[in-house]
Amino acid sequence: MWGREEMESRREFLRKIIVAGGMLAFQPQALADVHAHRKHTKDPSCTLYRALNGSPAMNLAKVIEMMGGIENVMGPDDVVVIKPNVQWWNQGAPNLAALKAFVGLVMERPGGFKGEVVLAENCHRGASPWQHAGWTHVFERNSDLPKIHHMGDLAYRMKKEYGSRFSTCHWIDVDSGANRVLGPSEGNGYVYCDGSGGAPLISYDNGVRGDNYRATIMTYPVFTTDNGTVIDLKNGIWKRGSYTGQPLRFINFAALNHHSTYCGATSAIKNYLGVTDLSGGPDPSHGGCLTKNYYNFHSFPFNKWAIGPQPGMLGTEIGVFMKTIRRADLNITTAEWIGLSSRTDPPVAHTRAVLACTDPVALDYHATRYILFPNSRLAIHNPDDLNRPLNHYLVKCAEAGGGMFDEKHVTVESYDFKRRVLQEDRELVIKGNRTWGTSPKAIMKYLVLRYGWL
Repeated sequence: MWGREEMESRREFLRKIIVAGGMLAFQPQALADVHAHRKHTKDPSCTLYRALNGSPAMNLAKVIEMMGGIENVMGPDDVVVIKPNVQWWNQGAPNLAALKAFVGLVMERPGGFKGEVVLAENCHRGASPWQHAGWTHVFERNSDLPKIHHMGDLAYRMKKEYGSRFSTCHWIDVDSGANRVLGPSEGNGYVYCDGSGGAPLISYDNGVRGDNYRATIMTYPVFTTDNGTVIDLKNGIWKRGSYTGQPLRFINFAALNHHSTYCGATSAIKNYLGVTDLSGGPDPSHGGCLTKNYYNFHSFPFNKWAIGPQPGMLGTEIGVFMKTIRRADLNITTAEWIGLSSRTDPPVAHTRAVLACTDPVALDYHATRYILFPNSRLAIHNPDDLNRPLNHYLVKCAEAGGGMFDEKHVTVESYDFKRRVLQEDRELVIKGNRTWGTSPKAIMKYLVLRYGWL
């Protein structure tokens, strides 16, 4: 227990480091690099939609309305797989109210909805992932729903509301007990595209010679809903020995946060790691392999918690996945709260936005340039910094997966609930109210990242 003197000393220490950091943060040279000037749009390849300053549910609904309504996104008989990030909680997971609002729009689709909605995720937490991470950890922020304390609560409520039309499926790594399968005829599990046993060979290597050479393969899940619908994420819906042709929609539902010095930021693109099998763990020097010759999607691009031998390989592997396995039909990023130096703890900024785009590269570029970087002021969150991992993996993902890194080819439609108007390009930077928290360790981490203090 803290005594009175210790508590006062601790508060004074916090006050001093916050004041010091704040004084530095608002110096002209600190602000000079965060005033984003958007390029003039030319020959657009996609449109990015945003809404801000409403509630999470309002922002989500407005974004879908701007896209032409949910009936323009989903058909009446679709099976809709929604992939959130539940490896973390608080700002590390998508906003729960926005997620519930999206499921509600699908279920209440004008013209009717006879399909299914599936919440599916691999949070890489062993054989019982529903007992860990964002499924059970109480959200201190980013729920915005009464009596909903974590993703498990939300899944339970939606199951109770929608019955057999809604399912939660937990994808589990093979080294945690899941089966390795060749396809839906063999039941649930992961397909390894390593060319063995009749499986296709879909691989990629980093092009490095010698000890730092690495190669990876595509992996994807086969799973069954509560309604008995068998889903092969690559090839579609399976029934009675063949694929049915019933439309399968894949929704990438992400958050926006600081990740690390070796990755920079995390949002829509990195959310794909929760689709693949990460058996073997993150360290290429100790395990890290799916099979004898192939690393998983974490140990391939990184040296455990450090930058790997070839820049940008995170983006390349996910680009290959999008091109050969499945590309999300829609990417949604909830930026109600964003983590400036952590996925779970303060400091955070309350940016109150939802974004959506069919192109995850365009989405991540915009979200980091106009939301995360202006609030964190960390160089590792600047997608235009050619010396940083964020830039490397965005560019490589665009090259391998057909995304758009250059914002001049992306149209932006943004609605501000506070002013009740569509925003102009010069108004796109979103600044949120920042909360620093009370942890000296967390605040010092931010200041070290910001100013290089040691």
